[in-house]
Amino acid sequence: MRKFLFLLIVLVVPVESFSACTPETIQFYLDKGFNQEQITKLCGQNETAQPAYKPYQKPIVIYQEGGARAGISAEERRAVNEIKGAVDARSVDVTDKSIDYIRKLCLVGGNSKEVDQRVKKCIDVAYSVSREGLKVIESGKGNLVIGQVELKIISSNIKRKTVIANPWDSFSPDIRFSLKRKYEATQTGNVTTLPVRKSASVGQVVNALKTISAATDLENTEYESEVAKVLDEKYIPPTEEEYLASQPTYDEVQEQEKKKKKWWNPFD
Repeated sequence: MRKFLFLLIVLVVPVESFSACTPETIQFYLDKGFNQEQITKLCGQNETAQPAYKPYQKPIVIYQEGGARAGISAEERRAVNEIKGAVDARSVDVTDKSIDYIRKLCLVGGNSKEVDQRVKKCIDVAYSVSREGLKVIESGKGNLVIGQVELKIISSNIKRKTVIANPWDSFSPDIRFSLKRKYEATQTGNVTTLPVRKSASVGQVVNALKTISAATDLENTEYESEVAKVLDEKYIPPTEEEYLASQPTYDEVQEQEKKKKKWWNPFD
């Protein structure tokens, strides 16, 4: 499906819209969950324009070999890496206090037997699941919901917030009403579902969640994830244009990944 969408974007969108994008860049944005319209905006941005919205910037963190933050045991490091690689969402992070991620909340309609042919409207929602009291309610093979494997989990505190302001405004009135109602229904309670990639081992994810829940000696840092920033009471949601303008570029992400694979160098 993503390969088809990649070809569709390349064929439909004018060449001038991709002045700042390569095929790798387009695929990068597709993997992050952006749709065709958003990718067109990202690729067509004026490189000299300065967004009013201050983009999220991760703090400088000293990385050990393998990309993990210093101060955690080998078992905890493996658990953190397992969760970050298994959660089917973007901006996935595991801090000393929570599991943070951004996933899509979707409304699917239509009578087609083919899932890909049904009408699907989605918004981005940030989740922060406290590690305190974190438990897996259903630990079998996970639940398969419309092609998505999910684990039902409970925590002492779960925060949720839309990433951009009024994300449903661009939809028709009936879809806007239903999607907003569905979002509001998820705003209370300490139970949620954790999306898991099909390629991941559900059993290993469950064990990793148990490991980080039981851990009490993680180093206390000033680290703040993107999701933690979104959920902060002082956070002012940007417009979609401002949010897209704040996203890291493909080259910036590649450079960051290179740094994670080597020991920290103060002269780098």
